[in-house]
Amino acid sequence: MAYDELVKILRKYDIALDPHALASVFDDDEQGILLAEWAKSHLTADTLLTKDELNSYAPLIENTVRPSLTDTKPRYLVIERNGKADELAASENLSTTQALTDQELKDAIDELNRSTEAINKQTGTLRQQQDALSRLLTNTGKSGDARSDLETKRLYKWDTDRKALNTAVELLSQSIDYHISELEQQTKGPGGDVGKLLDEIFRSDNKLLTSLQKLGWELDAEDPEETESVGKLREICARLIKYTVECIRTKLDRLYLETLESYVEQSAGSHAAKDEVHALQDELESLYSEILPVAQMSVEQQWLEPSLRTLSAKNGHTLGRSAEALKYMLDCLDYLLDRTSRTYDCVSTFKAHTNAGNALMATAKAELSVAIAPPAKRRGTVNSLSSPVRRRPLSMTDATMTPAPRGGTSTTQSRRRSSGGALYDSPLHHLLDELAINISGDDDSTSSMTAGTTREQAFYISSILAERNRKASEVRHNVQSAFEGTAISYLTDARTALQLVRDSVLAESPYTEVHLVDPGIEASIGVLAQEVHTVTSRLEGVERETAVLARGRNLKKEEIISRWGGRG
Repeated sequence: MAYDELVKILRKYDIALDPHALASVFDDDEQGILLAEWAKSHLTADTLLTKDELNSYAPLIENTVRPSLTDTKPRYLVIERNGKADELAASENLSTTQALTDQELKDAIDELNRSTEAINKQTGTLRQQQDALSRLLTNTGKSGDARSDLETKRLYKWDTDRKALNTAVELLSQSIDYHISELEQQTKGPGGDVGKLLDEIFRSDNKLLTSLQKLGWELDAEDPEETESVGKLREICARLIKYTVECIRTKLDRLYLETLESYVEQSAGSHAAKDEVHALQDELESLYSEILPVAQMSVEQQWLEPSLRTLSAKNGHTLGRSAEALKYMLDCLDYLLDRTSRTYDCVSTFKAHTNAGNALMATAKAELSVAIAPPAKRRGTVNSLSSPVRRRPLSMTDATMTPAPRGGTSTTQSRRRSSGGALYDSPLHHLLDELAINISGDDDSTSSMTAGTTREQAFYISSILAERNRKASEVRHNVQSAFEGTAISYLTDARTALQLVRDSVLAESPYTEVHLVDPGIEASIGVLAQEVHTVTSRLEGVERETAVLARGRNLKKEEIISRWGGRG
C-alpha cells in the first residue's frame, strides 16, 4: 500500500527514480513506511512545481536577468517559441479586450517582478537544499560503506576467534584424554605395589616383635633356689646364734659353779666370801642379757652379711641388664607404633588421591561425552551488509524536490535500522541469542516498540533469570550434597578398612601384649617410666625457662647495642 502511494506521488510530479532501488528500499517494511510518510508530508503542491509550471518557468531559471519594462519582447518571443501565444490569442476575443493603460502595465510588470524575485529566492533555497541533500546522501553512503566494512571485519574476527576457540577446546580435550588415560594406568598399577609394600612392612614388624619376644625370654628372672638358699642361710644363722648363746651360758654357769666351789672351800662361812659370791652372781646375770645381741652380731657379720652382699651384687647386675633390655623394647615398640601411624597416613593419602583421581576422571569423561551445540545460525549475510541508501545522480527534476527539514531528517535517520547490515538487531538480541533465550516476535519487532511490549519482554527476561537462578541453586546444592556423600562414604570405607587391617594384624599375629613374669618388677618399671617422664617434663620446663632468660638477655643486649651503637 505504501509503495503504490509513493509511486503515484512520484508520477504526479514526474520524479524519475530507479524502480529496483525503490523496490530494495521496500524490502525493509520499516524503511518503506518511513519513506512513504515522508513523501506524503513533503512532496505536496506547496513545496513542488507541476509539470506545466516547470515548463513555463524553466526559461526564467535559465535566464537569471531581472525583468524590466524593456524586456517584454524577449518574454513574448519565449512565449511564442513555447507555442503559448497562439493559445492565448485563441482563448480570448481580442476585439472586446480593453487596452491596458501604462499604469496597469507598470503594476503588472511590478507584480511580475515581485513574483520573479520570489521565484528566484525559492530557486536559491531549492539549490541550497539540493546541495545539503547531496552532502547528506554522500555522507550517508560513506557511513554505510564504512559500517559495512567494519561489520565485515568484525564478522571475520568473530569467525577467527571462534575457530581459535574450537582449536583450543580440541587441544584441551585431547590433553584431558591423555591425562585420563595416564591416571587410569597409574590407578591400576600402584594397588598391588602398595599391598606388597604393606606385606614387607608387616613382615619386618613381625620379625622385630619376634626378636623382642626372644629378648624377653632371655631376661634373667629371680632364681627361686637363691631365695631358698637365703632362707636356709638365715635359718642356719638363727640356729647358730641360739646354740652359741646356749654354749656361752653353759660355760658361764660352769665357771660360776667352779668359782663358787673354790670360794666355798677357801672361806667357809665367812661373811666376805658371801659378798663376793653375790657380786659374781650379779655380774653373771648382767652378762646373760648381753650374750644374745653379741652372738647375733657376730654370726651375722661372719656368715650372713657376706652371703647377702654377694647375692645382692649378682642380682643388681641382672636387674641392670633387664632394665636396659626393657628400655630397648620400649623404644622398639614406640618405633613400631610411629611406623604404623605413618603407614596409615600414607595409605589414607594414597586412597584419597585414588578416589579424587577417579572422581576427576568420571567428571572429565562426563564433560567430554557432552555433544557440542552447533553455532547459532546467523541472520543476514556479508553481501547484505551495505546500507540501503545509495547516492544517485541528481537531475533537474530532483532539484525541484523540497526535502524534509533537517530536524525531521535527523530524526528519521536516528530511527532507521539496517535491513540486513548486522548479524543482530541490537546488543540485547545478540546477548539473548548467545544465552539461548528466544523472545517471540523478535524478528518482526522494531526499535520503536511500544512501552507495553518492552515491559512484557522485561518481565519475560526477569522470569527466565529467576528460573535459571533457581536451577543454578539446585545444581549447586546437588553438587554439594553429592560431594559430601561421596566424601563421607570414602571416609567410612577407609575407617572400616583400617579397622579390618588392624583387627586382622592383631588376630593373625602370634604375639600378644608382653608381660613380665614378676608383676612387682613390671609395676616398678611402670613407676620408673613415670618418674622418667616427670624428670623429662621438668627438664623441658627448665630448658624453656633457660631459653626465655637467654632471649630476654639477647633482647636487652640488642636494645643496648641499638641504642648506644647508633650514637657512635
